[in-house]
Amino acid sequence: MGHRAIQRTVLSFFLILFILLWVQVPLAAERASVQEIISNPDKYDGQEVTVPGKAFKVRPRTSKRGNEYTTLLLTTGHGRELNIFAWGRLPIREGQTITVTGIYLKVKRVGKHTFYNEIEAKEIK
Repeated sequence: MGHRAIQRTVLSFFLILFILLWVQVPLAAERASVQEIISNPDKYDGQEVTVPGKAFKVRPRTSKRGNEYTTLLLTTGHGRELNIFAWGRLPIREGQTITVTGIYLKVKRVGKHTFYNEIEAKEIK
């Protein structure tokens, strides 16, 4: 490998490193509780979170365009709950303990509809 090729390789490495540090790409979702998110929504707004809880009001649905999705409430039983939205039909039962990973939005607008305290789930275990 010639001198210029080595310089380009080193420069490319540092450029990529700089971009990753500047963008601050999150490596993992932040673990939080339903209570923590409800108590401090601004801290978590737009962030990827992982939240444990129990599933209630599980509702499989189909949009007007024919897309299947599921909505549910995630709670810890202390009167606080988060709305969960997930694409597809999910095999979740009422009262089942689950862990949701996704993007939390304090306010989400879809067309003329407004949703509050919602996680758009990427993964539910």
